[in-house]
Amino acid sequence: MDTPLELSFHNMDSSDALKAAVGEHVAKLEQFHDHIIGCRVVIEMPHKSHRTGQNIPDVHVVVRVPGKELVVSRETARTGDKKVAADAYGMLDDAFRAVQQQLKDHRRIIQGDVKYKSGEPRGARGDSGIA
Repeated sequence: MDTPLELSFHNMDSSDALKAAVGEHVAKLEQFHDHIIGCRVVIEMPHKSHRTGQNIPDVHVVVRVPGKELVVSRETARTGDKKVAADAYGMLDDAFRAVQQQLKDHRRIIQGDVKYKSGEPRGARGDSGIA
């Protein structure tokens, strides 16, 4: 990574265990893209958590690669969502799994592996498409 990991905790105390877990997830991201510019992770406890009885923080991840910024948010405050992770580590796993998929998809698009309805890869026509 070009810039160091930015990790912050909001409305909660920082945790060495969560810091280590985030570091492991970020290290794995470099397997999915060869040039990650930077990564910012915010772990925050929602203000309404004392009313719902949940002590699961929200996780927001922003990964910057050349030409793209990938953003993933996992929030427990969604009502009616039955697939909420059981703890902070589950939320981290879920968020970074989504980031990994976005990185894989972005890499496939850059490498030209994604075909579109016309059958030719995006940008292969050579013209700007403007008449």
